[in-house]
Amino acid sequence: MPYDFTTLLRNCLVEQGTPLQGNLTGTLPPWLRGSYLLNGPGRMTYGENEFNHIFDGSALIQKFTLGENGATFSSRFLRSYAYTTNLENEQIVVSEFGTTGKSLSKSKLGKLGEKLAFDKLFSDNAPVGVVVIGGEYYCITEAPFLHKIDPSTLETISKVDLHKELGINSQCPNPKLLNDGTVINVLHGVGATGPKYDIVAFPKKPMEGRASVFSKPKKVGSVDARWKLNPCHMHTFGLTENYVVLLEQPLTIDVKATVTNTIRDKPFIGGMEWMEKKLVKIHLVNRETGKEIKQKIKCEAFFFMHIINCFEQDNHVIIDVDTYKKPDLLYAFHVKNLRERGATLGSELDGGCVRRVVVPLNVPEKVAPEENLVKLAGSRAKAQKQKDGSLILTADTITKIAYEVPSIHPQHTGRKYRYFYGNSGDMTVHGGKVGKVDIDSRKVKEWHEEGMYASVTAFVPRPGATAEDDGVLLLTALHSDDRKKTTLMVLDATEMKEMARVEFMTPSDVTKALHGLFIPE
Repeated sequence: MPYDFTTLLRNCLVEQGTPLQGNLTGTLPPWLRGSYLLNGPGRMTYGENEFNHIFDGSALIQKFTLGENGATFSSRFLRSYAYTTNLENEQIVVSEFGTTGKSLSKSKLGKLGEKLAFDKLFSDNAPVGVVVIGGEYYCITEAPFLHKIDPSTLETISKVDLHKELGINSQCPNPKLLNDGTVINVLHGVGATGPKYDIVAFPKKPMEGRASVFSKPKKVGSVDARWKLNPCHMHTFGLTENYVVLLEQPLTIDVKATVTNTIRDKPFIGGMEWMEKKLVKIHLVNRETGKEIKQKIKCEAFFFMHIINCFEQDNHVIIDVDTYKKPDLLYAFHVKNLRERGATLGSELDGGCVRRVVVPLNVPEKVAPEENLVKLAGSRAKAQKQKDGSLILTADTITKIAYEVPSIHPQHTGRKYRYFYGNSGDMTVHGGKVGKVDIDSRKVKEWHEEGMYASVTAFVPRPGATAEDDGVLLLTALHSDDRKKTTLMVLDATEMKEMARVEFMTPSDVTKALHGLFIPE
């Protein structure tokens, strides 16, 4: 039987404020101490209203705490304006990615003003991830809002509005935390020549005379969007020792359509446009100078959400990414579609694949068009120079399916690596598989248990380990036979074998998280 997507149709109505002790089977490593924070859509209904899309649910923070006595579970809803307003009015008031909210204004002019006000046009619901910026913890989303939370109690402390602070329209919800505490991110704004992608560095602590780390961050560089009325959707970006890597895919935000849809009470997703005949444009921005390399680079078209890792080797930039032929997944996750076709959808959707894109940095002035400029030993990727001087890249397929929300050893981010972990894109089996991909051998080790649907994974290295895969893999799983049950799995990351599991029975539905963060004790 295929993957049952109806398991995503969960609706959490009750948070677990007091830590709940779980039932431990097996042995937890004595060094594994800390908190695993997960973020994702949690509440799907208010009164008689239900969100139309899985990604619309109000953010729910889930926390698994690992200690000497096993593990506990707790959860809290993020107190965003969207959540509190919907709750107060017992209906969906604030519009989300796939759902249009109901205006509280009684006049037509008032309703139009609400629709076009920035804080009404973009919800501050932040169900994508938990990130560290300036030593503090924030829930984040693509919209330009962050919510500071207390990682101990999960309480919402304050909100940061980057639209007011920096004038941006959206952000990448997967920033990069450097070893010195600096955070690099890509912010989407509008400049004199149209839409742009600003690469900024938030410091570990506020600069002298500035109120917060978000006040006037250092600008690393800036890239103009290739289409003036269609900036691309950019969920992740890459980082190597010397470059910031931006992939402009053909999935774009049609600005005109978005405004028109807002006026006509149509959701944001309707303003997204897939330019299927366009290629992926690759930007390499020097981290030191902020300048983009002059070489024009394009790659065969694909849709992506997550870049796995990027690094430099022998004058090449290597980009590993989970790719799909089209963005069908985004549209498949409408609640109505999952309710009607969720049990069979797994056999119809594209399972994606892992691709390696290789960019040669030293491109000769004169070269035959048929010559492959990728000179890495054993690489099957291609780069060919065109008559206009641009490079057209052909990716190397590493695995035949994607392994999503990838996790790697943190010390190998932006560096050469061998292993990564993620959720299998193979939806032909009943249950969710998790895989460990060996990039060098292209072999995959998988964990799978019937009736369990894996959520987000996190690799945690063993203290003092020297091998890249010496550690554990944390994953949480939903259960097909019990909506209120969740299990924290601890796998030996080398062999992908179970070391321990902790089961919890919660007071309400357990929902699937989108991203997670492990915080060592």
